[in-house]
Amino acid sequence: MSFNWKNQTVVLTGAYGGLGHVLAEALSEQGADLVLLGRDSNKLQQLQSALKHTSDVVVGDISDRTTTSALKTLLENKQSPEHMLINNAALSDASFLNNSDEADIENVLKVNLLTPIVLSKQLMPWLQQAEHARIINIGSSFGGIGYPGFSTYCASKFGLRGFTQALNRELINTTVNAQYLAPRAMATGINTSAVNALNEKLGNAVDKPQKIARWIISSIEKNHSEKFYGWPEKLFVKINALLPNMVSKAISKDQKTIQSYLNKKVNS
Repeated sequence: MSFNWKNQTVVLTGAYGGLGHVLAEALSEQGADLVLLGRDSNKLQQLQSALKHTSDVVVGDISDRTTTSALKTLLENKQSPEHMLINNAALSDASFLNNSDEADIENVLKVNLLTPIVLSKQLMPWLQQAEHARIINIGSSFGGIGYPGFSTYCASKFGLRGFTQALNRELINTTVNAQYLAPRAMATGINTSAVNALNEKLGNAVDKPQKIARWIISSIEKNHSEKFYGWPEKLFVKINALLPNMVSKAISKDQKTIQSYLNKKVNS
């Protein structure tokens, strides 16, 4: 079946963030009918006015019932041949667990894992109304590799990956399917200055959001159930699944460097 973005009504969370903003622009260029979600009304309106095609916005915390109620009311009048939910909103907490704030831990798990699960549940009736529908969960290479200094973030992305895989199997023989699409490090505001400095010190590749958006759009069009981006990170994900001790030994060589940058409380 050929893919046509003009047939799509797309709900995009975290719409004005680094990756979300670029995705919104790219999908608007493709002709998709967008519903943009975020907490900052001014940033959403600025994004909305910059897009090629008209779009709708829903302002608020997507984990709040008032926001999801407004979204569902809006979607009652948003019918198209194909529906899509892109769970893109995410937070990071770059610090060793002993130095992590408990409120930050809960917030990362809430935004990155619990909210995509609940929102997918809440929008399932709307998704099922279309001829075809997709749930796109934006993951991370840290959803396949546990990395020191990112234990909470890794937990959220590993969890999102497991949720996507299980949900996709639940949805076999239905009109809805789920995809887990996982970039490596991105040049966006989700990274703290310490994380940026660590990536530079270790020589880790950091992709521009425009490149990642192109990869994600291609994977959606090709209906990849799971896709990791970037070499050698996607290879390490496969090795980690088979030989985790080998990956642990490789990472341990950088342990002192990682500790020097992340083994302290870092404010985003």
